[in-house]
Amino acid sequence: MTEANSRQTFVTSADGARISVTVTGRGRPLVLVHGSLSTSADWQRVVDGLADHMTVHVLDRRGYGLSEDAAQYSVEREREDVTAVLELAGPDAILFGHSFGGFLSGSLALEHTPAATILYEPPFFPPGLVADEEALAVYDGLLADGDLDEALALGMRAFVKAPEEEISAFRSSPAWKVRTAFAPTWSREMRALNAFDSERAPFTKITCPTLVLRGEYSPTWLREGAQHFQQVLPDARLVDLPGQGHDAAGTAPSLLAREVLNFVRTLPT
Repeated sequence: MTEANSRQTFVTSADGARISVTVTGRGRPLVLVHGSLSTSADWQRVVDGLADHMTVHVLDRRGYGLSEDAAQYSVEREREDVTAVLELAGPDAILFGHSFGGFLSGSLALEHTPAATILYEPPFFPPGLVADEEALAVYDGLLADGDLDEALALGMRAFVKAPEEEISAFRSSPAWKVRTAFAPTWSREMRALNAFDSERAPFTKITCPTLVLRGEYSPTWLREGAQHFQQVLPDARLVDLPGQGHDAAGTAPSLLAREVLNFVRTLPT
């Protein structure tokens, strides 16, 4: 993939918000939905590995990157954003979501089944990621005080159950400052997860071929959740990413791209 292969465009969502989309490559269309505290740019190296085989549409979710936001947040609006990008990509588009992007993609597929789905550790089962209201209240208080640094640290502890050594290492990395800028979006996403009853969701309605990905070293609740989700789908396979955790897009983009392509090659043309 070269820079000349990419173009930036915008789609208009149902509520009028302009959503940024970077389109790269050639071949079967794929729509990629990033997770919390990230943007489309974090997936560039995965896109590089797909671009000779697929036309990848990577959106910046609302409130991230170049996409607009709204005064009031609604997860339904986010799903409409993804739907708008799917319409741009075409009817045979594959939908790929990571983490909270996997939550958006999987819950959207309950109503509008895409040609196929790829979901990397979507936070459906068990409800371990969901933050309690006390933690969310403290988090929102830190945001109100402008203490994004401590808010992000609290979120790592309370929302994703990260160990202190992992938080400390992350805090000393250049990525920490970048992530703090997105801290205000995290509480609304946690509340969206709180409001979704994954135990009663009719996931058997997702009848399209589905690939569920999980990292070998991801937290136990994410690994178990991915397996539980895969087991209730009518047509799904589970693939472990060896040596990886929740962020293979950053740590092993070539491996992640290869597993995506391996799955796509099994699909009807």
